Amino acid sequence: MFKSKPKHSYIDLFEGVLIGGTLVAATTFLLGTKKGKQLQKELRHKYAEMKHKAEKMKHKAEKVLHSKKAKRIKRKVKAKVRSLVKTKRAKRHRR
Repeated sequence: MFKSKPKHSYIDLFEGVLIGGTLVAATTFLLGTKKGKQLQKELRHKYAEMKHKAEKMKHKAEKVLHSKKAKRIKRKVKAKVRSLVKTKRAKRHRR
């Protein structure tokens, strides 16, 4: 009459305990030991360094996008697209 739900195996429980234990161990290491605190400091430094590099790259990309050459290319592409669209429309009307 009613379908019974499948019983969960102990494997699911074991996976949960294993994942939880790993997270607790990692947190304890990072927050509770000298090496963990040193690692935190290194990670913060690397993060700030990478963020700075990303901001420089973003600035360079914006500069390139707004350059005269980029604008010329954009105009050429738009013109080409317009001509292709006109050609396609003309072919459709001929049929």
